[in-house]
Amino acid sequence: MAPSLQRSLLALVLVPVVGLTGAVALAVDASRGISRAADTAAAQVRAAALLDTVRGSIAQEVVPVLGQAVLADPATAAAAGLDASGLAGIADLAGPAIAQQLGAVQAATDTAVDATAGTAAAAGAAAAAAEVAQLRASAATGGDTTVLFTRYGEIVADLTGQVADHLDAARDESLDGPGARAVNDLDRAQEAATFASLQVPLLLGSVSVPEAGRDEARAAFLQAWGGYRAADADLTAHAGPSAVAAWRSATGSEAAVQVDTLLDAAATGTGTATSTASPGVALALPQFLALTTANTSRDAALRAAVDTIGDQAVAATDLPAQRAAAELRALLLIALVLLVVTAGVMGLVHRFIARPLRHLAQQAEAVRDGELDAGLLDVADGGPREVRSVARGLSATVASLRRVQAQAQAVADGDLDAEVVQEPLAGSLGAVVHASITQMISAIHERERLQISLAHQASHDALTELPNRAQASVLIERAVHRARRNGQHVGLLFVDLDHFKQVNDTLGHAAGDELLRVVSARMEETVRGGDAVCRLGGDEFVVLVEPAEDHHQLVELGQRLITAICAPVRIGDRVARVGASIGVAVSGAGTHGTPAHGADTTAERLLQEADAAAYRAKAAGRGVVEVFDDELRHELSVQAQTEEALRQALLGNELVLHYQPVLDLLTGRTASVEALVRWNRPGHGLVPPDAFIPAAERSDLICDLGRWALAAALTQLTQWDAAATAAAAGAGGPEGELAGLGVAVNISGRHLASRYLLDDVAAALATSGIDPVRLTLEITETVLVDVPSALDQLRALRELGVKIAIDDFGTGYTSIGQLPNLPVDILKIDRSFVSSPGAGHADLVRLVISAAHSFDLGVVAEGIEENDQLHRLVADSCDSGQGFLFARPTAPAELTIPRTCPATEDSST
Repeated sequence: MAPSLQRSLLALVLVPVVGLTGAVALAVDASRGISRAADTAAAQVRAAALLDTVRGSIAQEVVPVLGQAVLADPATAAAAGLDASGLAGIADLAGPAIAQQLGAVQAATDTAVDATAGTAAAAGAAAAAAEVAQLRASAATGGDTTVLFTRYGEIVADLTGQVADHLDAARDESLDGPGARAVNDLDRAQEAATFASLQVPLLLGSVSVPEAGRDEARAAFLQAWGGYRAADADLTAHAGPSAVAAWRSATGSEAAVQVDTLLDAAATGTGTATSTASPGVALALPQFLALTTANTSRDAALRAAVDTIGDQAVAATDLPAQRAAAELRALLLIALVLLVVTAGVMGLVHRFIARPLRHLAQQAEAVRDGELDAGLLDVADGGPREVRSVARGLSATVASLRRVQAQAQAVADGDLDAEVVQEPLAGSLGAVVHASITQMISAIHERERLQISLAHQASHDALTELPNRAQASVLIERAVHRARRNGQHVGLLFVDLDHFKQVNDTLGHAAGDELLRVVSARMEETVRGGDAVCRLGGDEFVVLVEPAEDHHQLVELGQRLITAICAPVRIGDRVARVGASIGVAVSGAGTHGTPAHGADTTAERLLQEADAAAYRAKAAGRGVVEVFDDELRHELSVQAQTEEALRQALLGNELVLHYQPVLDLLTGRTASVEALVRWNRPGHGLVPPDAFIPAAERSDLICDLGRWALAAALTQLTQWDAAATAAAAGAGGPEGELAGLGVAVNISGRHLASRYLLDDVAAALATSGIDPVRLTLEITETVLVDVPSALDQLRALRELGVKIAIDDFGTGYTSIGQLPNLPVDILKIDRSFVSSPGAGHADLVRLVISAAHSFDLGVVAEGIEENDQLHRLVADSCDSGQGFLFARPTAPAELTIPRTCPATEDSST
C-alpha cells in the first residue's frame, strides 16, 4: 500500500510542479536577457555621455590657448580684426583672466577623464588625455599655434566618433520605442553640443593660422556654425519635450545668447571691427574678450543640458528591464499560489490517508537519528490499534532519552548545578548514565578551578598576591588608551623600598617576605578603590592612579604611601623598618609634571619616566617623592643620545682600552693589569667611563661593551706575548716585561645576568688562545644582591678556569661571614678605605685582609697614591695593589711596567 500511495501522491504533485517550473524557468531566462540588454544599452549610453563630457572639455581648452596666442602676437591680433594700439593694455588685464580660464578648463578635462574610470569609456578617455597632456606641454613652451589647433581638432573629432559608436552600440541592444527615442535625443543633443563647442575654437583658429590657410579655416568655422544651427533646429523639431526643454534652457542663458550673437556677427560679417584683415571676421577687442570668456559658461550650460538628456536616456533604456522584472514577479506570484494550492491538496490527502503510519515512521526515524524534539511525544490518535500501541511505547522511550539529552545539554552549557542534572534516571541504564554524568561534572569543576588558579598565578605575584610586572604592563597600557580616548590622564607612582636588603641580611629572607606582604597590604589600604598596586619584582612596586587630576594629587598620595611604609613592622619578636623613595609620572605630562593634552604617552614610556623620577628620589636622600619633569626629560634625552652615539662608537671602533698595572706588594713585580675602557669620541676627545658607562648600564649596550672589552683585552695579551717572542732573540726590552701578564676586565650586572655571558667569555678565550687563568672578571658587591642568578653564573665562569674578583669591596652590604659561600677568588678593597687616614678605616682594611686570607682569597688594594698608604698595606700583608703611586691608566703603546715596588725600597728615602 505504501509504495503505491507514494507513487500516486508524487504523480499528483509533480505534473503541475514540473510544468510550472518550466514556465518559470523560461520567464526567468527571458527576463535576464532583457535585463542584460538593458544594462548593456545603459552602459553604452553612460560611456557616450562621459566621453562627450571629455570631448567638450578638451574642445574648451582650445579657446584660452588660442586667445593667449592672439593677445600675445600683434600680427595675429591684427589678423583677427583687433585694434593693436590698445592690445598691450588689454593683454595685461585680460591675460591673467584667460590663463585662469585655461587652468579651470584643463582641471575640468582632468576631472572628466577621471570620471570615466571603470566604464566602457575609460580606454578612449585615457588615450585622449595622454595626447592632450603632450599638447599642453607644447603650448606651455610656445609651440606652433597651427599645429596645436589642428591636433586639438583631431582629438575632438576622434572622441566624437567614439561617442557615436557607443550610441550605435546602445541602439543595437533591441531597444524599444522610449529607449530608442531617448538615445536619439541624446545623439541630437551631443551633435549640437559638439558643433557648439567647435565654433569659437574654429573662429580663433581661422585668425591664428598662416594667411595661406585662413580661407580653409574660415570655411571650417562656417561649417561648424551652420552645423550647429542645423543640429539645434533638428533637436528642437524632433526631440522629446523634456529634451527640448533642457536644451532651450541652456541655449537661452545669457552667456549662450552673447556667444551666439558674436558668432553670428563673425559668420555674417555684420559685427563692428577695427580691421578687415580677415574677410568676413570682424570683432572689436571687447567683443573678442567677451567671446573668449563667455564661451566657457555657454559650453558648461550646454554640457549640463546634454548630461540631463543623457540621464533621461539611461532611465529610458532601463525601462525594459524594469518591465521584465515586474512581469517576472507577477509570474512568480502566480507560480507560488499554484504551489501553495498543490501543497494544500497534497496535505489533505496525506492527512486523511497516510498520516498515522507516516507520523509513526517519522518518529522512529528521528529517534534513530538522535532527534528528540518535543513534537515526538505527540503520538497519533488515529490509525489502527497496533499503530497507537507502538506510538505510545515510542513516546515513553523518547521521554527517557530526552531527559538524558537535557542532562548532557546542561553539562555542555556549563550549567552543572541545574536541577535536571541532579535527577537520576529510571532503571539500571539510567543509574549508569547518571553516575557517568556526575563524574564528568566533578572533572569539569576541577579543571575550572585549575584554570582559574593558573590564570591568577600567571598575572599575580605569588608572595603578595598583587599584579605582577606582566600584568602591570597590561593595566598601564589599557589605562593609557582609556585616558587618551577620554581626554584624561593617568598617574604612575614608582615605589622603591629603602633599606630592604638590610632586613633580608639581618632577619633572613622569611622576614623579608613577611615585610613585603605587610607593605603591600598597607599600600592597598592607602590608595583609592579604583587604583591598582602592582609588584614589579624585588622591592619595587608601582601604583596606577586612574584618572589623575594633577601631580600635586599624586605627590600627596606618594607622601601618604611613604608614611604608611615607614611604620615599623613586627615580625615575630623583632621589629623591622623600611623606607621608600617614590617617583611620579603623569601621562601626557608637560612642564613640572602638569598634565598636557595631546602628549603621546605609552605604557613603557610612563613606566620609564616614573622609574627615572624614583632614581632621582633615591639620589636626593631617599624617603622623598620626586616628579618627572623637564629636567628629567632632558636627562632621558641625553641618555638616548649617548646610547645612540655609543652604539655608533662600537661600530666605528671609537672605544679603546687603557691599562693600569697591578703590583705584587711582596715581590714588587707587576703580575697583571686592569683594563679600563675609554671613549675617543669625535668632537669630545677622550671621554672617561663615568660619562658613558651609566648610560650603557641602563640599556643592553653594556653587554655589547663588555663583550667588546673581553675580546680587546685578550687580543692585547696575545699581541704583548707575540712582541715578547719577537724581541727574545734581541737584547730584550719593555716588550718582554709585558709577556705573560694577566688582565682584569670589569663585568656589569646586566652582562652577568645575561645568558650570553658564558658564551662571550668562552668565545674570547678561544679566539685569543689565552690561558683562562690569566683572565680575571671583576664584579661589584651590589651585583651579588641585584642579580638572582649571579652565584650560578659565577660558578659556571670559574669552571671555565677564569678568576672572579669583587670590586669596590666594603661599599656594599656583603657580610664577611658570607665570603666562604661566594664563588670568588679576589677581594678588591675600595680606594675610599685605602686613602682614608681614619683609624677605623685602617682597622677595617686590616680586618678584610685577614678575613680574606682566612678563606684563601687574594686581596688587591685600589687607589694607592702615597707611600704611607703602601707601607700600611704591606704591614697588613695585602697581596697586591694599584694606584697612581705606581702608574696611571694609559694606552697600550705608552704602558710602562714599574720595575720595583716603592714599598721594597728604603722607607727612609
